Amino acid sequence: MKKNAFCGILLILAAVIALGSVTVLGPCVHEDGSEALCTGAGRAVFWSGCALAALAILILFIRKHSARIVLFFLSLCSAAAGMMFPGIVFPLCRMNTMHCRAVMQPAMIILFAFALIVSAGGIIVERNRIRRESV
Repeated sequence: MKKNAFCGILLILAAVIALGSVTVLGPCVHEDGSEALCTGAGRAVFWSGCALAALAILILFIRKHSARIVLFFLSLCSAAAGMMFPGIVFPLCRMNTMHCRAVMQPAMIILFAFALIVSAGGIIVERNRIRRESV
């Protein structure tokens, strides 16, 4: 289990990101049902969380350490991109009291930062395993 700890944590974070972006951590919802300015950011965060989940599942099933390093690096890139989606790449609502600025943006930055740290840790652990096996 220790071997898969990083991808398990990454999978849990990805699930929280993807499910949170369509529930309590999602973009603003207008009462009349129209889309807010931040809806695109919410969709991008959702798909980035799904990509992280897919990468974590792949990491679980692949045994080759060099392939796992590449997948952890891809998850690191996906997490870095996901941090920039709400507010930088996609616009958010203008008022600071809106749900997307007060809840979604800080929560997603924190969750994606954790995913980035876990991915970096996975890369380091896999590199150490390659070094131990080659000696």
